[in-house]
Amino acid sequence: MCVDDELLNTYLDGELQEPWRTQVQEHLSYCNACRQRLEQLRSLHEKIADAVLPDAEIKARQDRVLQYFEKTRFDSSSKKFHIFRKRVQVRLVPALITSAAAFVVIFIGAFVFFGNNSQQGQEILPGVASPIDSAHIRQVTEIQQPSLDDFSLDQIIQHLDAMGYAVKLELKAVTPLQ
Repeated sequence: MCVDDELLNTYLDGELQEPWRTQVQEHLSYCNACRQRLEQLRSLHEKIADAVLPDAEIKARQDRVLQYFEKTRFDSSSKKFHIFRKRVQVRLVPALITSAAAFVVIFIGAFVFFGNNSQQGQEILPGVASPIDSAHIRQVTEIQQPSLDDFSLDQIIQHLDAMGYAVKLELKAVTPLQ
């Protein structure tokens, strides 16, 4: 199998790392088609390198192209447009209405969320006594996690079915109870 142009270009640029570089060199040693394609790519690289223009020529041509666009594409009667001199206008009335509406929404939301509860005996968090002291604190030493032994086979199958799993049961053997 021959080497593709992308790999040959990488090899030609000297960017191909080992072990691929040695494999390409070995392939080129016996494949005439790939050697010819490498020479074609090498001559193309040389032609492109020779076609590079010096900066002075680029600058002269750039000025000519920009002058052409200014004459043909932009209106010469108007002044030049500068981004830093552009005025940004914000209509005052919509901005004030938007700010007032945002203030009202925030005020009402804060009142509803943090509203003053006049009920003194109400707990802030469920399960937490209002005065927290040593009488209301207990240490939890062991957390009991349920295991599969705590559930029946029917409960496990119903749970898996509710989660979307397809369950297939096979009975291998039946042992009579004594």
